[in-house]
Amino acid sequence: MNSQHDILHMVNLDTIGGVEELFVHFLENAKAHRHHILVTGGKIHPYFLETITKYAASITYEKYLFGFKIPKVLRQLKRKYALQKKYAYIVLWNRFEKIKSSAKVIYYEHGASWIDPKGSNAGEFFNTVDFILANSKAAKRILELKWGIQKPIAVIDNPLRPDLPFSDTPRTEFHTPFRIGYIGRLIPLKGVALLLSALRILVNRGIAVELFIAGEGQEKAKLQLEAQGLPVHFYGAIDNVTAFYDSIDLLVIPSIREPLGLVALEAEARGVPVIASYVDGLPEAACGYCLPPTLTISRYPEFGGTLEKLPDVVYDPLNDSISPPRLLDPELIAERIEYLMNHPEEYQELSRAAIHFTKQRINFAQYAEKLLTFFF
Repeated sequence: MNSQHDILHMVNLDTIGGVEELFVHFLENAKAHRHHILVTGGKIHPYFLETITKYAASITYEKYLFGFKIPKVLRQLKRKYALQKKYAYIVLWNRFEKIKSSAKVIYYEHGASWIDPKGSNAGEFFNTVDFILANSKAAKRILELKWGIQKPIAVIDNPLRPDLPFSDTPRTEFHTPFRIGYIGRLIPLKGVALLLSALRILVNRGIAVELFIAGEGQEKAKLQLEAQGLPVHFYGAIDNVTAFYDSIDLLVIPSIREPLGLVALEAEARGVPVIASYVDGLPEAACGYCLPPTLTISRYPEFGGTLEKLPDVVYDPLNDSISPPRLLDPELIAERIEYLMNHPEEYQELSRAAIHFTKQRINFAQYAEKLLTFFF
């Protein structure tokens, strides 16, 4: 194998999320090089499997052999064998992995630095990589403020997914009932329970609203239970995100932690106004209403949320500092939704601004070209 154009990607692909979507579309736009994949988690999600199989030069499952899960000692041997091959670069997609290789090692930050608790061996890990990339200014600042990273960190703006066209015209009206949307993983970090609480407030006020939820995750059954009696529609994982955005009037992102928030950009490209939490990288992606999270994290169970796998700190973009995570107040979410419904002229202006904002982003071909400049 001539290693000059060979890149090994170490990535988890068993869930549908922003990192996974970004990686798969990157493969589609970087065909001039040979991409080898060391799958570090479970089996590749069926949603990505066809595309990855088409564009990857090789796929190695660290945890599986002939479709069966193998013991840790065999996994270590498989990894060692994979890393012995000649590569120009090894890219760690949001993974803290100490690598022994003659290849240059790049760490690509997409949120792992928030979750890994301070005081772990991750601090040592950053000294072992050759380059650090980040998907937002917030991610860069978390690395610097939380981990004390002093080496250069390059920020590469995330593009819009290539299969999502821009809307030609802004929204001029909305549905009755008003359609609120959420798309993403159904996990504690995303704050979906807060959105259900906001919906309950609106319904109790007699306001005609519906909530459309697209995504899968560990909290799905719990959220469905919480949503009983409310006008909520669960769609699961969806193939046509354009149709989903076109079917809603507003996207709400009540995340407790969000390195960037690609779904904000996607919704805005379709002219959908966005309400998001003013935390981490969301203000970099959401040009609508970014609301300050004001409630202590200990109150999360009051709204049906769980405290599992939440970060110890988040980035406060207003003060350029790290602080304990907080919750977006469901009352504030409900208030802002009701305000928009009562001010259609402002709704139209937010839709127009959203399309303009996203048209300034780089496209995926430009993104892939820029990313590859760090490799070759």
